[in-house]
Amino acid sequence: MMDAESGIEVSATPKRVYMEDFGCQMNKNDAELVVGRLRMDGFVRTPIVEEADVILYYACSVREHAEERVFGRLGQLKRLKKDRPETVIGVMGCMAQNQKERIFERAPHVDLVVGTQRFEDIAAFVKDLDHHARVIAVDQGEVSYRRDVSERPDQHQAFVTVMRGCDKFCTFCIVPFTQGRERSRAPEDIEREVRALVDDGVQQVTLLGQRVNTYGLDLNCGESLASLLQRLEKIPGLRRLQFITSHPTHIDETLMRVIRDHEVHARYLHLPVQSGSDRILRAMNRGHDVDSYRRTMDMVRRIVPDMSLATDWIVGFPGETEADFDQSVRLLRDVEFQTSFVFKYSTRSGTRAARALEDDVPEVEKARRNHVLLAEQETISARRHAARMGELHEILVEGISKRDDSRWFGRTAQNWIVVFRADRDLSGQFVKVKLVDSTALTLFGELVEA
Repeated sequence: MMDAESGIEVSATPKRVYMEDFGCQMNKNDAELVVGRLRMDGFVRTPIVEEADVILYYACSVREHAEERVFGRLGQLKRLKKDRPETVIGVMGCMAQNQKERIFERAPHVDLVVGTQRFEDIAAFVKDLDHHARVIAVDQGEVSYRRDVSERPDQHQAFVTVMRGCDKFCTFCIVPFTQGRERSRAPEDIEREVRALVDDGVQQVTLLGQRVNTYGLDLNCGESLASLLQRLEKIPGLRRLQFITSHPTHIDETLMRVIRDHEVHARYLHLPVQSGSDRILRAMNRGHDVDSYRRTMDMVRRIVPDMSLATDWIVGFPGETEADFDQSVRLLRDVEFQTSFVFKYSTRSGTRAARALEDDVPEVEKARRNHVLLAEQETISARRHAARMGELHEILVEGISKRDDSRWFGRTAQNWIVVFRADRDLSGQFVKVKLVDSTALTLFGELVEA
């Protein structure tokens, strides 16, 4: 049957698709693109896995935990597949690109494995299963960014991928092998997508890339993340613009001045350092040392004094001694980040570290170091939050608080979470609040102006 308006062929009873994503924000955005592509081909989304005709998991491969969660989900589907063998089960994304045949070995009831650069063809792959026992598509190709802008979990916020891949080859990271080399999108294509999202009600856009601050280098036409931000800041109706994740070697004064000079830009910079030890940073092939990182942080705070700084740490990297770890603690205390994301090192097959370095730090010691860094960060965050009492801030309201359904929550331009009381639904609106209380993770406010 042909849809009269769209010209898309749809069945009388559309197939239902269940999608769940694991991992980074880019995975979330790719999952939205997949669902939107299936919707264009007549599928409908369902939030209930048992009702689905097609079950898809879009999964990260950077952390072992994400992969094991997916394998856990797949194990739970054995009975469903036995009872309903026509149900299509698929794994997509970095995990599919990295694990390939191993997914079929551990979960033989999986029908579909689609890598990071073939999700545009998802509808065709599902149809191909009518003629094949299973489909695996992990070859390289050009990624299409065509999307259904209405297909997103939050009506007021959206992710936009501006580049893919990574040329850095940190020894612990699988991304260059699953996503390929860096490829930036044309700035006019990005602008069209952002305009379409804003026209559909989006007020906050987050630009995504594995090393988003190297955007434009491969285009060889003078484009940069700074020039892209200047292009997008002019879009009427866009209230907040931010980007993740950056690399320390490509943060410069030009970019910081662009952020400083226009109120649409968020005051939030996620800049992973990974370790406070130069010896470990060299083993990680990070391309920066501690001194250059400190200078970058000083420059950022000099130009944008209200910038909120977040970072990533890896503890227990092969060869990390107690002295190396102490240097990470010292750096955290000196910089006083607002947020730290701490990860215990795990060997990722295919990485240089997995091939050349022995995972020699005991798990119990990794756990201890993880706890120490988190405790240090909690102390810093609590002190910095307490110093903000009485300040007025504008927040974008995201919804009802997950811990207290009598309150609402939103985020400031610095990405601080603020919880407050209101007598009506303010989701998607910018409101002013006065900060009156705090914990290490949360600020509490009183509504001043809606």
